[in-house]
Amino acid sequence: MNLKDSIKKTIAYFDLFDYPLTAEEIKEYLYQYSSLLHIKEVKGVLGQMTEEGVIEELKEHFILKGRGSILETRKSHKFIAEKLWNRTKLYGQYMRAVPFVKMIAVCNNLSYDNPSQESDIDLFIVIKPERMWLARLIISLILQFYGVRRHGNKVAGRFCLSFFVTTNKLDMEELEIKPEDPYLAYWTSMLSPIYGEETYEEFKKANEKWLREKYGLKFADSVLKHMYVAEESGVKKFFEWMFGGWFGNLLEGILKKTFKKKTLAKMKKTGPEADIIVTDDMLKFHNHDRRAEYYGKWKNA
Repeated sequence: MNLKDSIKKTIAYFDLFDYPLTAEEIKEYLYQYSSLLHIKEVKGVLGQMTEEGVIEELKEHFILKGRGSILETRKSHKFIAEKLWNRTKLYGQYMRAVPFVKMIAVCNNLSYDNPSQESDIDLFIVIKPERMWLARLIISLILQFYGVRRHGNKVAGRFCLSFFVTTNKLDMEELEIKPEDPYLAYWTSMLSPIYGEETYEEFKKANEKWLREKYGLKFADSVLKHMYVAEESGVKKFFEWMFGGWFGNLLEGILKKTFKKKTLAKMKKTGPEADIIVTDDMLKFHNHDRRAEYYGKWKNA
């Protein structure tokens, strides 16, 4: 793909989410363009495209024609993001203390500071193998206790616990919708971890090849700005030791049998637009997977 087409694709993708980009951000998020590139080259092509009327420039942001209103949208979303990140920092300290939790990351709109007033806080959580159901239950109970877990119509500003994996399942490529899945590619590369530095490095290694070769994307250092780095507490280590043997295996088995049965029953009530995966290494509960819809709009932009 030539540079002009790549820039247009990049701007058009983020336009789906009312998010205009600066020249520097376009270079960072550039779609399917893997050649070495200097920011001056990007700015030069952006200038040509603006002169040709393909895009518009507004206060150093580049947008599709007629979409100037999304600049104010981005500003208002930035203010909302600051409040949600403060909430994430507050409750993140409880979630990272849960035994067997290896990584917690924010995903979707908040990961790049673009939530609306109605947005929840989507989390991607990595657990030690064979302790998925136990750790998920404890996290759910903590957030439920504080009244900040998403459920029913209670969505805005609450935590959505819809995506868990173990360290055995860090490669996201298998979730890709063929032939092309820009949503998953950007979702993966823009994941913003708040805990689990070592596991995040493993996550990067598991995904950087397919992201680079197929989508020209890479992991940016900027996603680490909310990372909490510290040694695990002695209390967490103690409970991991306590539940790490036969008693933990017994408890995990009971929880798995109980909640997996309920989950599979709920799956039967979902429509064809749902994307629900229940395995020993992945729990993914998305009642409405909009990736195909976004792809269609993006291709026609």
